[in-house]
Amino acid sequence: MSKKTILILGIVYAVATLILNNVLQTTIGGFMMTLSFLALVVAIVGAIYCLIKFSIKQFIYNRKNRNIIE
Repeated sequence: MSKKTILILGIVYAVATLILNNVLQTTIGGFMMTLSFLALVVAIVGAIYCLIKFSIKQFIYNRKNRNIIE
């Protein structure tokens, strides 16, 4: 799928969740809201993991090149 399709699906999901949970107050809307919250938590943890992984690789690279220069 292209990025545009994923973005459109995300927007449709968000609107459906908003309508079902806040306007109609259905159980399906509550479930979708819980699913959205879990996806947000996974995205935040994944972003932190990628940042730490990149920082460690950069630290090792800098340490290795500093030893070569000296």
